Amino acid sequence: TGASGNIGTQLVATAAPDGHTWLLGFDGTLAINPHIMTKLPFDPIADFTAVGKIGDVPVMVIGHSQLAARTLGELIALSKTQAGGLTYGTAGTGSTQHIMFELLRERSGGNFVHVPYKGAVPAMVDVLGGHIPLVGAALAGSLDYIKGGKLRAFVISSATRSRFLPDVPTFAEAGFPDLVITGWHGILVPAKTPLSIVERLNTELNAVLAEAAVIERLETIGSMAAPGTSERFALQLRRDLERYGAIVRAAGIKPE
Repeated sequence: TGASGNIGTQLVATAAPDGHTWLLGFDGTLAINPHIMTKLPFDPIADFTAVGKIGDVPVMVIGHSQLAARTLGELIALSKTQAGGLTYGTAGTGSTQHIMFELLRERSGGNFVHVPYKGAVPAMVDVLGGHIPLVGAALAGSLDYIKGGKLRAFVISSATRSRFLPDVPTFAEAGFPDLVITGWHGILVPAKTPLSIVERLNTELNAVLAEAAVIERLETIGSMAAPGTSERFALQLRRDLERYGAIVRAAGIKPE
């Protein structure tokens, strides 16, 4: 922990490439931080070999239940009538939720203003208390509040609807087909780890991700199991690095 995951990530980058030291990597640390933080102590491509993705974590645009909008279209229209815009909280600058809202602002012309918090919990507390109207959050920490009527989910960032919130549309259904954006987590090892070790780890990881109990446990933390090849995970990392870099530059996102 610490430094947005950079400390642990550096430890793995400099570890022996023998398969005994793994990185639990996140999109924020590996695909977003390189565009926001200067002088990172690792290179997300050169210093690691992807083993496989564990899961995808969709995020949602969520508002207080008393907000005068019921659909994403109404929310965008409402934001344009507010002189100071509609504020939204996230777990921090450069988080997946922040990237999602910046993309929405760019595509829709909505007047959304970012308020970074030191974690998802305080942002959720403030939207529940009515201190901010909107929050970007994952499923796990908001599901009970949505089902209980305290919060309203306007849209989910995954390609398909969640079985836990089947009435919440995707961005594509709401008119923004290029706004599929999910956080992800997966396993990487130091660069130069032998291919035979990487292949063995990938095989074992995919076997675990096929177990019903693991799939269910991941769902409880808002993650959708995403087994696949190491090559596919590596390709996503490269693509997200490029995509998020363009978003960060266009939005002028800077470190807190």
